[in-house]
Amino acid sequence: FQAADEPAYLTVGTDVSAKYRGAFCEAKIKTVKRMVKVKVTLKGESTSQVVQDDQVKGPLRVGSTVEVKTSEGLSSEAVISKLTDASLYTVVFDDGDEKTLRRSSLCLKGERHFAESEVSFLTDDCHFLKEKVQND
Repeated sequence: FQAADEPAYLTVGTDVSAKYRGAFCEAKIKTVKRMVKVKVTLKGESTSQVVQDDQVKGPLRVGSTVEVKTSEGLSSEAVISKLTDASLYTVVFDDGDEKTLRRSSLCLKGERHFAESEVSFLTDDCHFLKEKVQND
C-alpha cells in the first residue's frame, strides 16, 4: 500500500526507516533493482493489463493517462489504476550494515509508522537488536 503522494519507487540516496528484526532503523538507500508493476485500464475498453513500468510512457501516478505497450506489442492509451513497487532496495544502516529489502519493509523518513511515544524505544530497540545479533 502506498500513499497517493508517494513516488512509484524510491531512489538511491533516499533516507528511509528500514525494518530490521521487527524494529524500524534509520538507513539510506544504496542501490535499487527497480521493478514497478503498473495495472492499467485500456481506453475504449474495459480490460485491464499489468505491465512493467518500462512499458509505460507518462507519469507513474494512479489516475494518470499514459501510453502503454500492450502484450500484443501495440501502443495504446490507458489510465493507471494501481502501482505495485516490487523493487529490491539495498540499504545501509547508520552502523554500516547493509540489507536488501522490499518496499514493504521501508518507510520514507518522517512518515508516521509508529506512535510518537514509541520513537525512542524503537531507536534503542534497533541498536539493541543489531548488537545482540552481532554478539550471537
